Amino acid sequence: MNVIRSFDDGRLLGDADYFYHGTTVTTNAMITGGGAKVGFITTAGHRDALSMMRIIGRSAGKSEAELKQYSYTGKPQPIVPKALIREVHERVDRCGTVVVPFDEVGARKAVRELAEAGVEAIAVCFLWSFMNRDHEQRMKQIVLEEAPEVYVAISCEIMPAIKEYERSATTVVTAYLAPLLTAYLNDLASELTTDGLAGPLFVMQSLGGAMGVSQAGRRAANTLASGPAGGVVAATFVGDLIAEKNIICADVGGTSFDVGLIVDGDPLITSQSIVNQYTLLVPALDIVSIGAGGGSVASVDLGRLNVGPTSAGAAPGPACYGRGGTEPTTTDADVVLGYIDPDYFLGGAMSLDKDLAEKAIHDKIAAPLGISTQAAAAGIVEIANHHMSDLMRKMTIERGHDPRDFVVFAFGGAGPLHGGALGRELGAKEIIFPLGNVASAFSALGLSVSDLTTVTQTTRLALAPLSAEVVSRTFQDLEAEALNNLQGAGVQPGDIQLNRVLELRYKGQVHQVDTPLPPDDLNDDILRGALVDFERRYEALFGPGSSYSDAGIELVAYRVVGTATVERSTLQEADLGPPDAGSALLGKESLYWRELGGETETAIYGELHPGMQLDGPAVLRMPSTTGLVHPGQSVRVDAFANIRIRSKE
Repeated sequence: MNVIRSFDDGRLLGDADYFYHGTTVTTNAMITGGGAKVGFITTAGHRDALSMMRIIGRSAGKSEAELKQYSYTGKPQPIVPKALIREVHERVDRCGTVVVPFDEVGARKAVRELAEAGVEAIAVCFLWSFMNRDHEQRMKQIVLEEAPEVYVAISCEIMPAIKEYERSATTVVTAYLAPLLTAYLNDLASELTTDGLAGPLFVMQSLGGAMGVSQAGRRAANTLASGPAGGVVAATFVGDLIAEKNIICADVGGTSFDVGLIVDGDPLITSQSIVNQYTLLVPALDIVSIGAGGGSVASVDLGRLNVGPTSAGAAPGPACYGRGGTEPTTTDADVVLGYIDPDYFLGGAMSLDKDLAEKAIHDKIAAPLGISTQAAAAGIVEIANHHMSDLMRKMTIERGHDPRDFVVFAFGGAGPLHGGALGRELGAKEIIFPLGNVASAFSALGLSVSDLTTVTQTTRLALAPLSAEVVSRTFQDLEAEALNNLQGAGVQPGDIQLNRVLELRYKGQVHQVDTPLPPDDLNDDILRGALVDFERRYEALFGPGSSYSDAGIELVAYRVVGTATVERSTLQEADLGPPDAGSALLGKESLYWRELGGETETAIYGELHPGMQLDGPAVLRMPSTTGLVHPGQSVRVDAFANIRIRSKE
């Protein structure tokens, strides 16, 4: 990929081979209700599947704190009101056999009624359509004939997988978002071309890879985690450069704290996502978020200090922003403790008001608790750190991983402020502020180093022992579809890698475990090996002795992940300079450190250069972020400008 020489010489787009875009258009539409007006057509007798939400809708995606308060639970605003749901008489059984013929007259009537109601999109989900696509495909053709101006999404094309509610929700959400995303991307592509971009526009998806604009329009639900995915992709890329294969990704922003996991060099992937309480069958990087970030609001309830999940957001923001906010936040606490320089926020582009921060913490926290403002600020930071480290434990220990085998990549605007404490609490091998000052924009790096990716999937229930012939034939069909998707984005077949995954479970269970298969020609020995691997993975997740072969192992779904590596940006190693960091020393200040029980003289450093080393306590004040080096920690800067922190022996 060409290196862009300047951002102000008018050649930014002209120098670029292609343009990667991480979008929040679909996420914002889900949150604000800004998607298309959608109608839904389903099998007669099943119109309530969306509103029932398989009983999980009230609690899906809710935090533990919210679940403890019944008033905080409740189903989301329906994407499709019941008045816009129509039923069509048809029925296919679990083997794909037609039980009730497709009622074409009723289908046309349903489409005309929805079109007259002003829908902009129609979603179609019939029972067992992934076993026999004929009825849904005919339904799509009827929509195109009766209402050609209406966008149509059918479940057998969006996500041909078992689970009626989740498949319906995924199809509806796709129809809800696709018209908006398609219009947005077409306008963006047109503007970029006008401004000089000759190469293609690619869109980041939740799985971590990118896809072309045409595919993004058809797979709109796959962009719902477009932003957070970039950080995990970037961590995988940098981890490979520095030979770190086990990484905990800790992305600390203003509102949320996002955690992803890289194990043996590969990010963990989940086969379903929860967005606005809807459970979607959308493969995505396994990223878990909580309401903990720089804007998390601190409060006192019955004499106890709480932090988050409520956020002050960007407007009015923390009290120190001076924009009308009066609630104390984690950022206010960092300012009061002296960690954030109020005159050098965002490299000096914005000034903060320390007096407002102190007033908010004193009035709302310190006074009610009868403690000093400084102690209250330290308590806010400590509780925020505990919330974050607790999520990191759940992502590692509860999934069978020892955090002591991992390094922590702390990034996002506030990642370096909290990463040192998080890694120390977990006992991680090392805490890394990736690429130093770039840590605050680390997710953007993930866009520029992403592969093109597509996922094809289907459900075919079967009990072990599995037929090598059937498994091979099913994977060949999925691989052909994946090849077609990537070739549509301009990729040559020889540049495409196809990875196979089986979703397996013990018979009678609900949740399945992803088990990869080798790309070789399948035989009975390979499939038996996959079953052994499944049981190993099962015990890694749920503990030794938890497997139960006598229950029987059931194949639920097949998945193919197709990737194509495009020419990408590279990072060059710098020569290591002298270890003395004296040239970066800005001065010293007396700052409060909770672990020392009071204030101590603390070195303040500016940007560090490769080769430099120093000991904590220290504050690293960089143009776009601030990093903390706690007492008992030491720092070295490697050849890629990564700031690497370890506990001193």
